[in-house]
Amino acid sequence: MAARATLREVALDAGVSPSTVSRALAGNPAISKQTRDRVFHSAAKLNYVPNLQARGLRSAASTAVGLTIPSLVNPFFAQMAASIQQAADTDGFSVMIATTNEDAGQLDAALQTFSGQQLAGAIIVPSMHSAPMVQSLLDRGQKIVQVDRVLPGLEVPSVITDARASIRKAVQHLKDNGHTQIGYIAGPSSTSTGLQRLEGFHDAIRDTPETNGLIFRGGYSSAEGFAGAADLLKRGASAIIAGDSMMTVGALQYVLDHKIGLGEDLALVGFDDQPAFQMQPVPLTVIEQHVEDVGRRAWEKIAALIRGEPTSQHEVLPTTLTIRESSNFNFTPRRCSR
Repeated sequence: MAARATLREVALDAGVSPSTVSRALAGNPAISKQTRDRVFHSAAKLNYVPNLQARGLRSAASTAVGLTIPSLVNPFFAQMAASIQQAADTDGFSVMIATTNEDAGQLDAALQTFSGQQLAGAIIVPSMHSAPMVQSLLDRGQKIVQVDRVLPGLEVPSVITDARASIRKAVQHLKDNGHTQIGYIAGPSSTSTGLQRLEGFHDAIRDTPETNGLIFRGGYSSAEGFAGAADLLKRGASAIIAGDSMMTVGALQYVLDHKIGLGEDLALVGFDDQPAFQMQPVPLTVIEQHVEDVGRRAWEKIAALIRGEPTSQHEVLPTTLTIRESSNFNFTPRRCSR
């Protein structure tokens, strides 16, 4: 017996996306007659039989899911959105993306819009100040999954990473290479990630003898990373850990602008691996969150909720410390211009 054709094969034959195939077969009026006819022709030609599980998934009121992220400029969130979108597309869903610019008011507005659109569910990067709106949507039966951050006290499934073990390894790595004055550029304490990582840095310094932790309280932007690097270097840090990818970009920019000897006079540990970090003249040590896995697991959770299937409440994924030349050197204090 020939293998059954898949939704993706029908999409390839018709020259459209799997989500378009799904909507066309469901009779969605947003799909043009020309596209719908082409999809039905391809489905008939390939003898396509809809997967019953996928059909159950798409029997919700909508074949779209909402996604809120703080920024598409931040490579971490851009990669997360791409991962979620790819997984959703495979299941015949489309994703409505709203950027919130780290603003609770914009997040509330996006969630209100999602509710009005009667989407099948929503994946959100939450803000502490948006807890009342999230609870209101839950009370109205909205299916929600948190990703990257969590709201304390709300029973909402989540997928996050735990960077504390990697931060501890980074501090020990820096100490082993001769650094005692270790700086940390912290994210805002209004986010669970900012609190968790700062707590992890405090614990690592406390448990690593002969180290002194210097902290700059910043925000998730390159400007804050730039300011944090300037402040910590003036206070005598010989090593800096940046608490997210955009602050890493800012710290690296400060180092390059001021011609500081990265990998010689200063050790820098960043967050989230990017090709640009690997391609630096002195490649960057990073704490890697494996963002594709984060996005994929978030989609799997919202898909399970849409199907009415049980899913684990909270999932914590590990991070990895990837050591490169920006920190992997024996530090000897010497006079340098900063």
